[in-house]
Amino acid sequence: MAVTITLIRHAQTTANAEHRWQGVTDAPMSPQGEDQIRRLHARGPSLDNGGPLIASDLPRTMRTAAALGTPTPDARWREFDVGAWEGLTTEEVSSTDPERYQAMVAGEDVALGGGERMSEFRARVGGAFDDLVQTVEDDTTATVVTHGGVIWAVIDHVMARDGHRLPVSLAHNTSVTRIRVGDDGLPSLVTFNDTSHLDEVPHRPGFVPRSVTLIRHGETVGNRNGRWQGRSDSPLTDHGRWQVGETASIVPSVDAVYTSPLGRSADSAAIVGAAQSLEPETYDGLVEMSFGSWENLTPAEAAEADPDLYEAIYGRSDDLPRGGDGESFTDAGVRMAAAVASLADTDSPTELAAVSHGAVIRAFASNVLGLTFADRHRLPVPRNSSMSRISYFENRPFISSYNVAPHLD
Repeated sequence: MAVTITLIRHAQTTANAEHRWQGVTDAPMSPQGEDQIRRLHARGPSLDNGGPLIASDLPRTMRTAAALGTPTPDARWREFDVGAWEGLTTEEVSSTDPERYQAMVAGEDVALGGGERMSEFRARVGGAFDDLVQTVEDDTTATVVTHGGVIWAVIDHVMARDGHRLPVSLAHNTSVTRIRVGDDGLPSLVTFNDTSHLDEVPHRPGFVPRSVTLIRHGETVGNRNGRWQGRSDSPLTDHGRWQVGETASIVPSVDAVYTSPLGRSADSAAIVGAAQSLEPETYDGLVEMSFGSWENLTPAEAAEADPDLYEAIYGRSDDLPRGGDGESFTDAGVRMAAAVASLADTDSPTELAAVSHGAVIRAFASNVLGLTFADRHRLPVPRNSSMSRISYFENRPFISSYNVAPHLD
């Protein structure tokens, strides 16, 4: 059985606009929230795949879900109960309940505001997710309109992090996140925090993050033929150029565009740069993961060339250098983490775009999330021309979005 669960955060409320904790209380929609609902309604047909529409039973989620159809309310998809913190700003919480607030920041299992413990919240949401997966028909999509904390808890569940400081940003209002559970029962975060239907996405209150939008190059001849290109090269197809053109139209305004030195990424970066009136700069650290002697082979050809090494890597999940003389998944992720951090560590630009490659973007995102090569099923290779955004808060990377490409959905 393979199913997809689409998670949508409710539209902005007046409490969201004022940066207040809502929990299980509610607030009316803000004017921006009403606009978000209209935009979500326009996008609705592309989100539907014949499955059920479910919503948390709170007014803000039911109101948002009505833009997509007639939802079935389910209290298990409610936001966490934050007790006495309801209606307070973070500044008010930290000053009135400093010990419990600091315990939460440190990742301790506390009852927020005397309400729900985080372990209880994660168990409730994880159970709701697992139950839904079992009830959805094969090859269909269930849509759940819910809350930012709930989406965080689902990702925590999918990544098997058990609440250990999951480095992902809060999902934005009306953003789209997709989880796919394959025939093998293993979950994968297909898309996270897709806000491409919105004109404006607010920053975390009090912070202007340094962010890098990672863009995978468009489809190449090698991609179409199923070859591991690595650091060999292959030209973009006409479809690949179309893909990047669609992406370029929705890339947020950036201060600079960087590219891997390989031709397929440089050609893609030229399209992105032209849309921003920027000349791309080459940055060697963005180069694709090396596949060594397996460069430009299909998986079947690599398995035939060295069956023992292929079985060790893809059968037993031993993270060895590809082809015997290439790069390991872990090493590629560490290298890319250093490269992206170096790009972001500039004095003036706060928003950058960097065109790179599928394997190394996945390895880097896995590095941020603390996933090993054996956990790779939890995060797919990003699609050609997709965007994945990394934001830095206090010099720590957070995944703000992953594998966003609405033109491919």
